[in-house]
Amino acid sequence: MEQFNFIEQKTLYNQNNERDENKISQLKKLNLDFSGNEVRFLGLDPSNFNVSYYIGIDWLKEKECYITVEPKIKNLDYVKMFVQCLQHQEISKHFSKIYNIDFKKPQIKTSTINWDLTPFLIVHFLSLVEKIVNQGLRSNYIVREENLNSKIKGKIIFSQQIKKNIVSKRKDHIYCRFQEYNVNCQENRLLKKALLYIQRYSKFYRGKYPELIQKQNKLLSAFENISDEISFSEIKHIKINRLFKEYIEAIELAKQILRIFGYSYKNTEESKQNELPPFWIDMSKLFELYVYCLLKKEYNNEIFYQSCGNYGEVDFFKKDEKLIIDTKYKLKYSNKSEYVIEDIRQLSGYARDKGILKKLKITTDDKVVDCVIIYPCEDISKKNFAGRNIKEEEIEQFTKFYKCGVWLPRKE
Repeated sequence: MEQFNFIEQKTLYNQNNERDENKISQLKKLNLDFSGNEVRFLGLDPSNFNVSYYIGIDWLKEKECYITVEPKIKNLDYVKMFVQCLQHQEISKHFSKIYNIDFKKPQIKTSTINWDLTPFLIVHFLSLVEKIVNQGLRSNYIVREENLNSKIKGKIIFSQQIKKNIVSKRKDHIYCRFQEYNVNCQENRLLKKALLYIQRYSKFYRGKYPELIQKQNKLLSAFENISDEISFSEIKHIKINRLFKEYIEAIELAKQILRIFGYSYKNTEESKQNELPPFWIDMSKLFELYVYCLLKKEYNNEIFYQSCGNYGEVDFFKKDEKLIIDTKYKLKYSNKSEYVIEDIRQLSGYARDKGILKKLKITTDDKVVDCVIIYPCEDISKKNFAGRNIKEEEIEQFTKFYKCGVWLPRKE
């Protein structure tokens, strides 16, 4: 099967690190339909055949050829970035914007890169179950059958009544089927079953992602009195009231987790996957939320995320220092004198937006607001913001403009 391997934000290159015109010519001959959303074919641009910030795999022509896009940062541990976000529940509501998995399309077998996709589903699922547990597990009507003593409840099941009571002359018993309002309902049983699958799978990450183990064990304790017995038919027909948003999302993710393991505990023993459904991860959005996690850890309530003004939404502002902060997933900022003028203009607009200035409690027109761009860097000493001045690097060409590098985790 033909494959086209890209590096994030680049075009196809040959072994001499030159633009691979032969491969690009092959792509053109496919006559791909680029209509639809920007994520189609992982953001492949038909005008220059560059790719965007999306990494993952996708079909170009089903069962004929596919595209892969790998991270531009070598050995980047994008899973660890995502797991880090699990520490802050307010971040979890944005998880669905980071990635997407298309289970409706045929799976793609690839040996190009060891994609680690399952933890994304797990982290997202655990964050939703945590919300559900904090709000309280919901109860629902469940169907029960029981041989009752001297009373009738619901409906008599005559076939079982004859077999269990009349034949054995137990005149004081009546076999009934009835509904009972109980926390041990199908949806909770499915959530527990998925948690048990995760428990088996996550032993492969015990040393690498301890946050997953801690969170999963804590949540399982909340399901202590819930059974994990649920049939495939029951899973298929679970319906949830739309008012229970977290339950709807969690149930869908639980189904996907069970599907990825083929509804078998045995398959959780496989920690590596080379056959996966098409999926994408938005690295720009993941970087933004990863930085949000680091900022919250260091500055807590002084950090505000995606605050609306008249002009648009600023990534962050820091209220005590009256800073406007934006994340840019661009390696260019690692060079001392480098910047992207479009980014400077964007932040300049935010710094003059009266809606944002009002939230910073700036009422005077002659105040120039400090702007900070946070970017990925190669300095491992900068893996968080502890003890650092967030305005540590000045962008000398502009007044009150600064940048701050953040080191991103690497695979061992």
